[in-house]
Amino acid sequence: MMLDLPKEKWEQFFHDLSKARFGWTTKIEVMNNSIGDQFLSENLPLNGVTAEHKGNLRTIGISVGEDNAHQTHNIVNPTKVTFLGYHKNLDGIVEIEEENGTKTLVHIFEPVPLTINHAEYALW
Repeated sequence: MMLDLPKEKWEQFFHDLSKARFGWTTKIEVMNNSIGDQFLSENLPLNGVTAEHKGNLRTIGISVGEDNAHQTHNIVNPTKVTFLGYHKNLDGIVEIEEENGTKTLVHIFEPVPLTINHAEYALW
């Protein structure tokens, strides 16, 4: 499912996304013709994404990480937000496009539960 979001729905979309996907694993990638593709972070949990609109200024802030590894990425005056959902709408990619064509991709993955074979770690 690919969904282009109208600007007036960005704040609610990111609020709902952040609430539903808090703690899920992320990968943030920036694609730009002049600098190429850059990974900003991988395997950090999602803290939240916010969209703010004050006057002529729009800002989207992406916060990921934990106490020892935290990152915030701000996008000023984005022009387009697209959500690509897959795997029964659990995982997905948020694509945020800027006026100059730069795209920020926020990949969101459902956390994989840790499976431990208790027989291997049995205490004698």
